[in-house]
Amino acid sequence: MNPFVYVAQPARIVFGRGTLAQLPDEVHALGARKALVLSTPEQRASADRVVRLLGERAAGVFDRAVMHVPLETAREARALARELRADCAVAIGGGSTIGLGKAIALDSGLPIIAIPTTYAGSEVTPIYGITEAGLKKTGRDLRVLPRAVIYDPDLSLGLPVGMSVTSGINAIA
Repeated sequence: MNPFVYVAQPARIVFGRGTLAQLPDEVHALGARKALVLSTPEQRASADRVVRLLGERAAGVFDRAVMHVPLETAREARALARELRADCAVAIGGGSTIGLGKAIALDSGLPIIAIPTTYAGSEVTPIYGITEAGLKKTGRDLRVLPRAVIYDPDLSLGLPVGMSVTSGINAIA
């Protein structure tokens, strides 16, 4: 047997069908009043659903998350969070959206609630990646670890088979 060291990361996991409905309680548990909702343009309908669910706790939506988190995009999202006085971020989507949440948290300390719609696995790691001038830099920092993760299987039912397979393998890795 090969020796190893495992360090468990603190995480609050909410799992089950329909658990998206618990999001307002999770925002409240953070002590937050206003959440900036993050998504890709393709996931805007999901972001709008989250806004309706949060009601007055929704500060607004930033729907320009893209792969590899360009530094400029992270800066725009952080600026919007400040402008809207958001005190947490809710990332709904796959690795691109959760990565954007992490990029925001890295500099601002804004707590993140992750709602994965793919099997990226990023939602439970302190690893982040930011692309600047075409070069992706990665790092590890506990500030980027989402404070809560809501796994609602209903949100992944519409994933195309190819995306399910690809992101499932990524999560296993």
